[in-house]
Amino acid sequence: MDKDMMSGNPKVTVLMPVFNGEQYLREALQSILSQTFGDFEFLIIDDGSTDRSVEIIHSYHDPRIHLVRNEKNRGVIAALNRGIELAHGEYVARMDCDDISLPQRLHRQVAFMDTHPEIGVCGTWFRRFGGPDPVVDRPPTDPDKIRCGHFFNSRLGHPTVMMRTHVFRQHALYFDKSYPHAEDFELWVRTLAFFDIANIGEVLLLYRVHGGQVSERFTAEMMESSGRVRKAQLARLGLRVTDRELEFHQSVCTSRFTASVSFMEAADAWLCRIKESNDALKTYPEPAFSEVLLERWFSLCYRTVEKGLRMPWLFLNPKLLKKTGLGRPWVARFLARAAFDMVRDRLNGSSIYHHPLL
Repeated sequence: MDKDMMSGNPKVTVLMPVFNGEQYLREALQSILSQTFGDFEFLIIDDGSTDRSVEIIHSYHDPRIHLVRNEKNRGVIAALNRGIELAHGEYVARMDCDDISLPQRLHRQVAFMDTHPEIGVCGTWFRRFGGPDPVVDRPPTDPDKIRCGHFFNSRLGHPTVMMRTHVFRQHALYFDKSYPHAEDFELWVRTLAFFDIANIGEVLLLYRVHGGQVSERFTAEMMESSGRVRKAQLARLGLRVTDRELEFHQSVCTSRFTASVSFMEAADAWLCRIKESNDALKTYPEPAFSEVLLERWFSLCYRTVEKGLRMPWLFLNPKLLKKTGLGRPWVARFLARAAFDMVRDRLNGSSIYHHPLL
């Protein structure tokens, strides 16, 4: 019998905030209660719901469920931080009340965390569903690629993560309310100062896409909060940017831009500047950082073609390719891997339209 079982503490605390989530709540609850790994407490923070959410939770009589209620809505950030404080598990596994965890999720993540003590946060691949096109998101699994990838965007699916409880408390790593709608991105960037992050290369969660999500309703606020995270990371590379430069960097990070030859030429130059700054300061590990820069370039290329502009001479001959020193063999491997995943997704019934590598 392990130490946690002897002490009465569960191995995992599944942390799920709920606010007026009755529409999809039963599916989320059942997906956790049906896990093949059973040594967990299911800590549900009801954040002042006014619908039938609490009634639905009370209809389950599983002793692993621990319901904590806020008298009024305090917001998801406060609910998550309260959950981290109340958790009894060695690990905290995140869950959202509109998603579905596949049966092996906790088993796979616990096994990974137990055998990789250097990893502080572990996410997984996930499949989006509920929208017009099912899409598999495959964030990188290598810790160096994840560290470098966070220079542009979060490389974790927030509802998929499992965290080491004690290190988050030890380093006061809580979600920051001053970064609304990008609190997870800001937290993962901050945690990288203390430990590595990894992803399991297996789809272990179904992520529901619907119009009520924060990402759909608060795009402007999310961009503003994310922009402050990105600005701080540029500063770590010695790049003190103007508001206009930050706006351009945001468009490179998010692929929200008007397709033109001039934009792509400017993006090429901008990514080269970032590469030169990292070469000087060695903030991010190589060759992972160069690979991430080129992957971002090809993401921009893909979006440009999507928007109707075709310019293959520039796509395959950016100044960045020479600057990174990775060469055409790396490009060939990257494109072959992307093509393989696209075919696999098509055969599995997933859309290739928004392939994560592109």
